[in-house]
Amino acid sequence: MDRKGSVQTALVHLLEQGSLSLPVLLLTEYKRVGLTEPQVMLMIHIMLYQQKEHKAFPTASELSERMNMTKEQIVGLIEQLVRGGFLHIDDEVNEYGLRSERFSLTPLYQQLVSSYIAKEEEDTSTSEESYQFIFRLFEQEFGRALSPMECQMLARWLSEDGHREELIEAALREAVFCGKLNFRYIDRILFEWQRNQVRTAEDAVEYSRKFRQKGMLYQTNVQERSSTRPNGFSFYNWVNQEQ
Repeated sequence: MDRKGSVQTALVHLLEQGSLSLPVLLLTEYKRVGLTEPQVMLMIHIMLYQQKEHKAFPTASELSERMNMTKEQIVGLIEQLVRGGFLHIDDEVNEYGLRSERFSLTPLYQQLVSSYIAKEEEDTSTSEESYQFIFRLFEQEFGRALSPMECQMLARWLSEDGHREELIEAALREAVFCGKLNFRYIDRILFEWQRNQVRTAEDAVEYSRKFRQKGMLYQTNVQERSSTRPNGFSFYNWVNQEQ
């Protein structure tokens, strides 16, 4: 290996050996909490100083040397972060009575965690609203309250099988159109759509249209399969063919 190759190998090894521990939430939540890219980069440099160089309070000059910003701009960013509740400057007194300062990133972590929890609660609320909407839709089409077993299957489609709400609704419409309004038939439709990479309601409409062009078999010759799914529910042979 020539000298250039040796140097490159050494540098790559250096990069592999040195790493900085960054909280994933910083990258996934900073936009939600209102941070800008320059502010995030500044805090990453503060983390670097604290973790790797054991310097708890890097100066604006030191930070400016590593960023494309002047000392005045760095000071301005620090003031923004302190006012925004993302950064705090703590006073410390060591065992010899000497006072010093350090950047505390605890306020940042608290805001990131709060943002993440709020997002999870929003997702949960949206999921519950989806459940309620699809349950009401099924009860409306069936003209009655759903049985506990039917509720369980509907919840399984959403949570375990990962069927999108719009596809469940499309499968319900398809069952109504075919005059086969029962859960096992809808389950089979969803199973076939999933197997054939049907991802959206538009895909489902096109898939059904092409299938009907082949003779509308599932409308006239639908028979119950003797096999069952792993979850224990039997289903109808929507495509009128054994696998």
